[in-house]
Amino acid sequence: MSTAMETVEEVSISEQLDVNDEYLKQLLGIGVSWDLIAKPFVFDGIRMTAYTANGYFLTMNMVLILENVEMTLKEFVAQHPDRSFSVDELVNYLNVTIGFVQVQIVKTMKDAVRFILSGPLVIFLDGYTDTLIIDTRIYPMRSISEPEVERVVRGPRDGFTETMLMNVALIRRRLRDPRLRIELYQVGTRSQTDVSLMYLSDVTNDETVDHLRQKLKGIKTDIVAMGEQAVTETLGRVKWNPYPIVRYTERPDVAATALLEGQVVIIVDTTPEAIIAPSTVFHHIHHPEDYHVYPIHGTYMRWVMLLGAVVSVFSPGFFSVMANHPTWMPKAISIMIVPKPLSLPIAAQFVLAQLGVDLFERAVINTPTALATAIGVVAALVFGQFAVMMDLVTPEVLVFMGAAVVAQYATSSHELATANRLMRLAVVLITWAFGVWGFLVSTVLIVILLASTKSFGVPYLWPLIPFDWEGVKGILIRRPLYTADKRQRILRTKTASRKG
Repeated sequence: MSTAMETVEEVSISEQLDVNDEYLKQLLGIGVSWDLIAKPFVFDGIRMTAYTANGYFLTMNMVLILENVEMTLKEFVAQHPDRSFSVDELVNYLNVTIGFVQVQIVKTMKDAVRFILSGPLVIFLDGYTDTLIIDTRIYPMRSISEPEVERVVRGPRDGFTETMLMNVALIRRRLRDPRLRIELYQVGTRSQTDVSLMYLSDVTNDETVDHLRQKLKGIKTDIVAMGEQAVTETLGRVKWNPYPIVRYTERPDVAATALLEGQVVIIVDTTPEAIIAPSTVFHHIHHPEDYHVYPIHGTYMRWVMLLGAVVSVFSPGFFSVMANHPTWMPKAISIMIVPKPLSLPIAAQFVLAQLGVDLFERAVINTPTALATAIGVVAALVFGQFAVMMDLVTPEVLVFMGAAVVAQYATSSHELATANRLMRLAVVLITWAFGVWGFLVSTVLIVILLASTKSFGVPYLWPLIPFDWEGVKGILIRRPLYTADKRQRILRTKTASRKG
């Protein structure tokens, strides 16, 4: 069964205004859907119907525009008393006389319907097979606020909103380069969601841009209304690999930096994040704060974050192995980390603690702000003090699980953090089943999974696999910004140098 947008492709704009009005009334549900407006006018003997969507304009602005259209149309008709003019001639005249920015022609019913549902003023004229579009939109949007995830102590506080136009403007403000390209697409068979594909024409690899462009054009699904995740999963054909193949950011400065690096940025309307592709696992570990402190501090924090990523995945499994083999450790260390014996195995305690943390996280998300503190107190008592008193878990298990969770949330990429959580749980379960060999095998399997993952052709573990010493230095050392004169070779950019 074909969708409404597929059906409208077969319909042409009629010269008879009544035929167009009747078709659009049935297609759009005019009179049933209260937010869609169809207003007939007669200006100087020319019949027309104006269509628009309520909520995308200010009433006073619309009145002034329509008055301007009426006055301009009368002047134009007076210059053509025989009415022998085309819509092209009318639009050309309106473009230079109407005191508004965008006036254009649309020649297909499909595009006319798309514009009606997107908010501009669409005018059908009796006797013509073209429609007149005047972009009167004022997008509903919230104000710009600080990003929720990638916060910094110093640096910009502006973050993306749910309005694509504003998000593109925030990037353009930071990147006033005439070679910045912003291509607009509508994806989703029903939602017709606006998506912007952004790249630098003289930097970004053409194959990467063409690949993403074709993927966007090929999206034939009606779930894009869910936002950026639906676009990502469709572009990358994501299945059951938990590791993110793109990076999300709420920060315009991060998106602009990615464009300069040679990556592609995708902005999805109604979503306050930008998609950055391709990306490696180390793109997810870097934090914007690294670039708002001196190089030595940024380098130190990079080492801390790399250590944190390892701790968040492997520390509970490592503790389980060491607790079951205390003779493998020096006596001084074994006294500190060998727990007292309980009825539950060590691995089972970690699973219980992980489930408790995950329940607490979801409870905080779903709890009203006024009650979040109370939920935190209850969770601290139930999963902390009382769990130890009831011998459900040992204090050592809580300490190691707490360290793993802190390391997880210290990761700037929420997607990488959630992937590490699943890997941590997998390591604990496999270690529980097979002991020390399970811990070793699970570690090898994770490395193989990362090594076999690719983000739009880019190896996920670069610069470790394949090895690139210059790339490794870029991961481990936050160089002074004035010395960063080369782009990452794995992106195969048109220009490797940042100078010029």
